[in-house]
Amino acid sequence: MDRRRFVKSAGWGTAGLLLDSAVVRSREDRTKSEPPVIPQTAWGRVWVRWTEPALPPAKSLHTYGLAIPWDADRALMASARKQGYRVYAVATPEQAISAAEASHTLGVSGIVLESGDSAQKLAKEAARHLRLAHPELTFLTAGFSGKQPAMKGSTVIKDGGILQVSSPTEQPWIDSNLAQVRFDQAFSPSQIPLIDFPWESSDALQQAQGPGTEDYLLAVAETGATHSDLILNLHPTLQKALVHGSDEGWAVWKQIAQYMEFYLREDDRPVALQANVGVVTNDFDASYETTNLMARHNVVFRVLPPGDLTPQGLQGLDLVVLFAQPGDAAVRTVAGFVEAGGIAILLSLRGPFPWQSTGGDRSTDHSVTYGAGKGKVIELAEGVADPGTFAQDVRRLLGKDKLPISLWNASTTLGVPYKLPGSPMATLELVNYSADPMPVQVCVKGSYSVVRYETPERGCCESIAPIRQDGFTQFDLPWLKIGGRVHLGAMGVSTGRRT
Repeated sequence: MDRRRFVKSAGWGTAGLLLDSAVVRSREDRTKSEPPVIPQTAWGRVWVRWTEPALPPAKSLHTYGLAIPWDADRALMASARKQGYRVYAVATPEQAISAAEASHTLGVSGIVLESGDSAQKLAKEAARHLRLAHPELTFLTAGFSGKQPAMKGSTVIKDGGILQVSSPTEQPWIDSNLAQVRFDQAFSPSQIPLIDFPWESSDALQQAQGPGTEDYLLAVAETGATHSDLILNLHPTLQKALVHGSDEGWAVWKQIAQYMEFYLREDDRPVALQANVGVVTNDFDASYETTNLMARHNVVFRVLPPGDLTPQGLQGLDLVVLFAQPGDAAVRTVAGFVEAGGIAILLSLRGPFPWQSTGGDRSTDHSVTYGAGKGKVIELAEGVADPGTFAQDVRRLLGKDKLPISLWNASTTLGVPYKLPGSPMATLELVNYSADPMPVQVCVKGSYSVVRYETPERGCCESIAPIRQDGFTQFDLPWLKIGGRVHLGAMGVSTGRRT
């Protein structure tokens, strides 16, 4: 295909990416002809954003690839490629065409399109068109709301459009990218979510010296645990230290590389998130605070675009939260889901709905609950007032028998359970945002006779004695610093990727 079939068009503004009539085709045809960006069974890739003019040897850095800004000196890209690095150019949608055209000369393997919130749709459209014209290149778009993973004492939430600082609780607040990853998985299924964020600090010394080692490790651990990819912004101070052979710098990098190796997965066995809560939304901003706090309270959910509100889309779910107004067919689907025993929570949605004809079984100032068949519908006319309380209410509504995971003595830890379909094996990823080593008590749904535990620091694997009762497995992990992985299985079934 002729790469020059891309032309600039005033209709697309300054980015101006538009295929001519020879390339334009129906959405269905484009979907069929366009291969996935990267295999869905691969994740945990870390690209290091590099800006210094010199580079350490590629064999010593052990990163999946380098992400080099398109505005950087072209000699840097050429040098990186010559040394054996996999090079990705980081470009804006406006720069994408020229970056793609120059890819062969520079030896670029792919292009990462970055843009602000307002230009995300444009970036994704640009990437989609460019893949058709340049099938030899990989085009990725970075998550537009990526944030630095961190534990904080408070957070800011929206209440009626007004920003408010949350009141202190016994559970520390956590900034994570889990909600963003779930949204990206739903709306950009052809690409593994790619997290990109700037380091934030009000401390002048840290601004000058860069993040601490544990900050880097936490970013890598969260990426691997959520089955996403990462652009790791390496501070210039650490870049210079690596180039100049600093023992201190390489000691830091050794720990980062250890985490990158631990979380990199290129496995041909598909895994599925063990989620039993669905969030139906088409508006990231409107649903973010709620999903962020659901993740914080270890409510395992997946995001559903409104078009996926079908019987098939609701398979495996016990509870569904609706932010988006359902159409007639979707309303019938929700009614059937509830009749069969599910719980539906509707947030600021307009009726009439079929369950309303029976009258509410219970009403408060903010909610009405309707019984329907074996399940129930809860309508919150004013939406979610307190995301943290709402997340706790979801756990309470599910009840102990339907919680995929519960953690004790782990107020700073998030857990993400996965299942290998058609197999008795499961995996639990754990991330401790405090970075203070601690024991963790875990209860997972399912009866497992073998529990094996590994961490980046201690390797694989330590056998843990499980307690099985009433369809659940409980066990105590002796030590979790930042990242850890639990392999669950039955006797005679191999668990873990290393021995």
